[in-house]
Amino acid sequence: AAAVVEDVKKYPGSATNGMVLRRRLQLMMYNNMYRIMFDRRFESEDDPLFMKLKGLNGERSRLAQSFDYNYGDFIPILRPFLRGYLKICKEVKEKRIRLFKDYFVDERKKLSSTKTTTNEGLKCAIDHILDAQQKGEINEDNVLYIVENINVAAIETTLWSIEWGIAELVNHPEIQKKLRDELDSVLGPGVQITEPEIQKLPY
Repeated sequence: AAAVVEDVKKYPGSATNGMVLRRRLQLMMYNNMYRIMFDRRFESEDDPLFMKLKGLNGERSRLAQSFDYNYGDFIPILRPFLRGYLKICKEVKEKRIRLFKDYFVDERKKLSSTKTTTNEGLKCAIDHILDAQQKGEINEDNVLYIVENINVAAIETTLWSIEWGIAELVNHPEIQKKLRDELDSVLGPGVQITEPEIQKLPY
């Protein structure tokens, strides 16, 4: 979050002309989630792996919101024409699953095979998921679908919520001022908020 704020401060015109925050927020959300899940982070928006992930996730979102997705439900006679759409969906899903497996799950397996697995040695979420797989509680397909579901639910949904919240603040300057006044009086002017301070900020 601090990097997003610093990035916005670099562009003084953003206060009057506005700017698109989505790319910066997207990098922040991917870094938060991938740090928790895989103890990995992306250095910039130009990181090749970040661009691949973003592209595949964007394609999944586009397909899910496509009109092609719905017309077979409303006009059953048209269902046979969905085959091309479903084939594309399957290909995109397989590419994403392969990417998670090759770049994250298998890489983490190799890393964890070189050290002992005790609860203290487990560093990120995937370590716990792989530990459950080793104990026979889940299989590899389960591992990949857990990772896939977290990727979809945790990143895009949270990103949309943050964008909506920021848009609400921009469109309601009186609420923005009230929020800013509380932050300045409790934390001090220009001080960034951290998690332990949230309970001190009722508004």
